[in-house]
Amino acid sequence: MKPLQLGLSLIPVAVIVIGLIGWVVTLRGNIDAAMGSIEELKDSQYDNTIVQLNNYSRLTDQVQELSVASEEHLTKLAWIMEEYGPAIESIRDRELDTEMADKVSDVVTRQAVVENEMRQIMADHQGFADVLRQLGEAGLITERRVYGDYGQ
Repeated sequence: MKPLQLGLSLIPVAVIVIGLIGWVVTLRGNIDAAMGSIEELKDSQYDNTIVQLNNYSRLTDQVQELSVASEEHLTKLAWIMEEYGPAIESIRDRELDTEMADKVSDVVTRQAVVENEMRQIMADHQGFADVLRQLGEAGLITERRVYGDYGQ
C-alpha cells in the first residue's frame, strides 16, 4: 500500500476515534452532573426529614397541650354537673310540665273549634231539612230521606 492510500484509509478511523473521545467526554460530564443532582437530592431529603421531625415534635407538643386542656375542661364539666345537675333537672322537669300544659291547652282549644264547626254544620243540615220538608209538603219534590233531627 502506498503512503497516500494508507493516510486516506486512516482518516475515517481518526474521525471515529475523535468522535468516540468526544462522546466519552460528554458522557463523563453527564454522569458528573447526575451525581451532583443525586447528592443535592439526598441533602434535600435529609433536610426535609429534619423539618418533618421538627413539625412532628411540635405537633406532639400541641396534642399533649390539647389533651391536658381537654382533661381540665372535662373535670370542670363533671364538677358543674355534680354541683348544679339536680337544679338543672328540676328546671327541665318544670319546663316539661309547662310544655305539657301548653299542649293540653292547644288540644282543648282545637276541640272547641271542631265542636263549634260541627254545631254549625248540624245547624245547616237542619236548615236544609226544613227547606226540603217544605218543598215536599208543597209537592215540588218527593224526597224520602230525613235530614236534621240532630238535637233529638
